[in-house]
Amino acid sequence: MSTGSSISGGSAKLNFLDKIIRDYSGLAIIMVAIFLFVFLYGMITAPNFLTIFNLKTIVRDAALVGIMAIGLTFVTLSGNFFLLSMKETAALCIIAFATGMSYGWGFELSFLFTMCFALVAGIFQGALIGLGGNPIVVTLGAAGVLYGLGAYWSDNLVVSYRRPHGAEWLGTGSFLGLPNITVAFILIAISAELVLRKTNFGRQVYLIGANRAAGKATGHENFSMAIKVCTIASVCSAFVAIAFSAQVSSAQVNYFSSEFGSSGDMTIMVIATVMVGGNSIMGGYGSTMRSSLGAIFISSIDNMMVLHGFNSGPRVFAVGLMIVFSIIVFALVRRGSRTEE
Repeated sequence: MSTGSSISGGSAKLNFLDKIIRDYSGLAIIMVAIFLFVFLYGMITAPNFLTIFNLKTIVRDAALVGIMAIGLTFVTLSGNFFLLSMKETAALCIIAFATGMSYGWGFELSFLFTMCFALVAGIFQGALIGLGGNPIVVTLGAAGVLYGLGAYWSDNLVVSYRRPHGAEWLGTGSFLGLPNITVAFILIAISAELVLRKTNFGRQVYLIGANRAAGKATGHENFSMAIKVCTIASVCSAFVAIAFSAQVSSAQVNYFSSEFGSSGDMTIMVIATVMVGGNSIMGGYGSTMRSSLGAIFISSIDNMMVLHGFNSGPRVFAVGLMIVFSIIVFALVRRGSRTEE
């Protein structure tokens, strides 16, 4: 009896390994294993990495990029590639919010004022993409328009407002020992995942992203979908701009540019987060939870490199390398799956 159980257990393990090898390219598995080994080695040898305080810091640092990546994930899953205007949307919105706060409008009115700009930016880009415009060309053009408006509005100067103010609870407040921005990140991640998994809209996002022709045949046009997902991404960018402005009580159009967080351009960071999360750039496969975990993973690597004494150059290089690595691994997995079919 025990011999039979051992054979059965061994067979189950063999079937599991066969399934792994069948579903994923062998080279992809080796690459991921090497990467994880290097990451774990760096994590273990980094001083004070595995402390509660540092782990909280990692999630807090991941929050802003993660929230923006959640919005971008809707765009990617719908088959509309990426919005290359994420940081420019945030740049215009942070100026709008700080202007409202400096005029004494209060948090609520300044928040609504800022979201109006986000809605217009999202609808405008989504409509052009939905009409057949190339997402890269459309969003690069929109990036110039949005950044130009923000720079002209602020005259490239810092717009500041005095403390105390009504936005401090979001920027520097805490709840149950966690920064409020971390709590917001967790709540937004859970809500976005529920929308994708449990609503008709979420199912439509996957359907159109996986097979646009099938989506059209069932009455789901990409025009309206492009507007919806681009608007979601823009609103997430605006929220990040508001939260960041609330932290520093000021705004400037370059806050999200090349040295954001000492780890590179904000748009590049967000794209890296979506890619590292394992979302397909062709649409139809992935989730906002993957992007959220991708944000935490990238924040962990950045934190680990800081603890090892690396400056911004190698850290930006590491982010770019992770994008390339993710694309290669995903391509190998897809090719392996097609070969088996």
